[in-house]
Amino acid sequence: MTSMSTKSVLRRPATKPAARSVALTDRIAMRLGMALVIWSRRTRTKRLPVDPLVAHQLRQERAAREAEWVMLGATMHLWR
Repeated sequence: MTSMSTKSVLRRPATKPAARSVALTDRIAMRLGMALVIWSRRTRTKRLPVDPLVAHQLRQERAAREAEWVMLGATMHLWR
């Protein structure tokens, strides 16, 4: 009589690697970058012009993605 292997059953669950500390230079660079982004948004008084054709295309792409997600959600619901 052949028995099935229980290796997959007895294997310990994968653990996440220990969180590594972030270098001081990286933290300084991140803070400086965020400060520059916030400063540039506060100092810009006029919004940049938006191309209507590009905006329309982006809206269509977003609507297509959302419709695809709705269809996937519906099919997964029916599949269950």
